[in-house]
Amino acid sequence: MASPVFSHLMGTLTLLGVMVILIGVFLAIQFIITLEIQNVRLSEVAETTAREIVELVSVYTLGGGNFSYMYLTVPQTIGGQAYDIRLENAGEGKIIVRVRLQIYEQTRVVVTPNFGENPVNVIANDTVIDNIRVSPEILLPAPEYSLNGHRVRGKPIIVAFREGEKIYVGLSIIYHQG
Repeated sequence: MASPVFSHLMGTLTLLGVMVILIGVFLAIQFIITLEIQNVRLSEVAETTAREIVELVSVYTLGGGNFSYMYLTVPQTIGGQAYDIRLENAGEGKIIVRVRLQIYEQTRVVVTPNFGENPVNVIANDTVIDNIRVSPEILLPAPEYSLNGHRVRGKPIIVAFREGEKIYVGLSIIYHQG
């Protein structure tokens, strides 16, 4: 006949094993759900950026001028994590918007309206336009900066400008008080 201590020990070890397996399953499910949530957040940032590029370019091409910018209404972090937004030319008037975390990436392709003018292109390299450094990529959250003795966080912007007959778009961070 088996000792009750042995059966009790085996039952306890079995219950502990089942608990460890259940905790592992729940953590795996939580990780998968977190990745899906981050994917949705990245998708929203990419779509917002794409929509605001189309809006800025349409206003810019209709209004004329040599330089214009618009605040990009995206969060400083995605789920508490830093991220970057990158614009790339895809040819035929299309711009690729890539939004990346360190572990995840979301891509959207946008057809940019040109309203009868030449196609709109993404700038290839960093350029300074009207004292603003414009780049095809920005990293968020924007770093804090001391402006007139106050700590301010930069705000992301989309920039449209002309070089000759061509229209270019890019991204930048702008600092101001208020």
